[in-house]
Amino acid sequence: MVSREATIFTPEMKNVKRYSYWLLCMLLWSRVGLAQLNELTPDLSRSLFHNRLDKAQQDLLATDGKADNVLAVYNDEDINQQLTYLVLNRIDDWQKKVERNPKLDHNKKLTWLRGMTELLYAFGAEVRRKQVDWSSFSMLLGGFEDGLQLAEANQTILPLIRPMPYDVARLLAGNFAFKDLPGAEAVQESLLLKYLHENPAQTMRRLAENCRYPFTDSLISASARRRPEELVRYAQARQTELGQRIAASPDPLVKMMAQLANDNRGQLYFPFLDQLASGTLTRQDIEATLKDTTAYYRLLVKTQVSYAGRMAKGDTPVVTRPLIDMLHVKGLETYVNVINGLHDAPAPIRFRKIQGLNIQELYYLIVLNEAEIYTSSYMYVYKRMFELMPVKSSDSLLQLVNYDRYKKFLTMAANYNTLNDFLASMSKEQATALMTNYVSNLDKGSSRDDIEDAVDVANAYASITQPDIRALMLRRVKENLAHAQFTNNRKGSIIYRLEKVIMESSDAELDSTLARVNVSDSLGIPPVYEIKNDQLRDSQGRIVLQMYFYGDAGGKGTFAHLLRLYADRTKWAVKATPQWVQISSIGAPVPFVLFANRALDEENDEDEKATLAMMDWMKANGFAPSISVHRGHSYYLPYTIQKLLPSKVVVLGSCGAYHNLADVLKTSPDAYIISSKQVGYGEINVALFSYLVDRLKQGQDVKWPAMMTEVSRRISAEKKEGYDDYVFPHQNLGALFIKAYKIASTKDAPPEGFTLK
Repeated sequence: MVSREATIFTPEMKNVKRYSYWLLCMLLWSRVGLAQLNELTPDLSRSLFHNRLDKAQQDLLATDGKADNVLAVYNDEDINQQLTYLVLNRIDDWQKKVERNPKLDHNKKLTWLRGMTELLYAFGAEVRRKQVDWSSFSMLLGGFEDGLQLAEANQTILPLIRPMPYDVARLLAGNFAFKDLPGAEAVQESLLLKYLHENPAQTMRRLAENCRYPFTDSLISASARRRPEELVRYAQARQTELGQRIAASPDPLVKMMAQLANDNRGQLYFPFLDQLASGTLTRQDIEATLKDTTAYYRLLVKTQVSYAGRMAKGDTPVVTRPLIDMLHVKGLETYVNVINGLHDAPAPIRFRKIQGLNIQELYYLIVLNEAEIYTSSYMYVYKRMFELMPVKSSDSLLQLVNYDRYKKFLTMAANYNTLNDFLASMSKEQATALMTNYVSNLDKGSSRDDIEDAVDVANAYASITQPDIRALMLRRVKENLAHAQFTNNRKGSIIYRLEKVIMESSDAELDSTLARVNVSDSLGIPPVYEIKNDQLRDSQGRIVLQMYFYGDAGGKGTFAHLLRLYADRTKWAVKATPQWVQISSIGAPVPFVLFANRALDEENDEDEKATLAMMDWMKANGFAPSISVHRGHSYYLPYTIQKLLPSKVVVLGSCGAYHNLADVLKTSPDAYIISSKQVGYGEINVALFSYLVDRLKQGQDVKWPAMMTEVSRRISAEKKEGYDDYVFPHQNLGALFIKAYKIASTKDAPPEGFTLK
């Protein structure tokens, strides 16, 4: 038996709140104490098995990282005490019952003891791999004991595991104590269905391994509706057993998909699968549009608007993803890339391609091309939609598309500083209802880390200047937080608590009469309003800045300007190579080193080669940048982000770079980012990085609000308006949210719905 001296309960009560629980524990303790007066002495022939079980208990207790008799896996002491009781007392009591049960023969007792031992080791291994959570342990123990009763009657454990989650059912089904029971094949089929229910993305892969199940056709039909693209790939492999099962499916939708899968132009028909299956659209109807890209795009938009209306009424189309994907591809290829590519052309030439599009067709160019559309392209499309509106109410725009992807539209409007204009073009009641819905259901993403809507709301809040709308959003966030806490919704509680703190801190920035919010302490993230000088120094005390240039005409001009900025050889030493330059401070209190690749010919990727050569030399010689600066148009920014090294400060000087913050944070999770929501200006960008260089080489810290004020004095009057679109680190509410959520969601805490029997 495992000793429990002073292991289950703390020696003193810290507050009255726990009194009732403590009293219960003391009663249990006294009961255990009475039992210990008659301590178990197992039969010598079984003592080895009891010892092995005792060791399994100790191994399980050590899963928290400490080899003691206290299990501490959550921040909640009460739950830890309950779990410790289960691992020690409950299993010890069970051992006694098994050993003293006169109805069990020797072999049966050995089987049961070995089964429990294997169960504990298996659960411990899964816990260490983070495949199971401790919240399922009570269910596992209860299920094992119930399973033993079924085993006594030589009955299958299938009815027992049917209602259980996959991870618990799997551990029981594979246990030694149940290995010879009848119904083993049915149990394995039940486990597969459970696994696929929790992991639907694995359905076709599992069927490809073995598709001779009685439920194969049902799974194929389900996959056709949930993951149509994947089913098509398997349908194209007609020579395989699964490909043949798909082709022979009695489901009309699957039959049609199998036919299209082997049609060279089948992918063009897939977006309309729902209508083809229902007969509301024929292949001839679709084929008539294939010779005209505009006609095909219009059919896609018309279909999507129809789907959005159906879904609003609870009628979900058979498949939706292929339609959205094709809308994005055709909108990007046919229109967005064209107007982006003509960014230097006069407006009548640049936007000629989209003049014939209606309001709905223009709307999808915006909401489905967030990452690709240029700032100037967005602004033209946004204004063009309102030019075409018969009624100048922005709410009627959303009605025309059945409110499809309206949250993304509002987010982009906020990011491009058009949200205030959009909300002002509708009634106050409409704006209130719209923004109420905007901040609702932020926790409903498909996974724990699906927080896109929450990040969008945080970003949007920083752009809204209407006090009544901001007050409404904050009020709704507080209400949603209270509801999430009341319903024990952990993800919702985290999201809405972070939103609340971020919004209150933003309000305090705008209104000096409000109490300051210490965002850093409240969110558990590094200081928000400043960065210390020593945080940017490398192991040799240097601060290293890396700049990315590109070989277009503008890039060549800005690179030449950089060399002129640091031409004073009494203050700066320059190491020049054919591909890059190294500019080092002379006599500065803090050594400052700036690296920049030459803006070489872009046609032959010479600028890219120069950047990579510079980065190779920096790595080989121990130079790691703590500051990274992008100098170039927005269409070059993805290439910079792709190469970006982990940095503490990132300055993105291109147009609309603000929309790429999440991508930067993937490489540099703690980065302080400066970027523009709209047009990036060379004059402003120079003022930004020059300020950083001037201040940091003198050993001074950088306070972001003070930097905003000082840089504004360095730029010309005609660029003041553009400067207002630049966002500094303490204003990057979406970035703050991402950082804070990453920390909050990984803290040890009882999972949602945690219960113990």
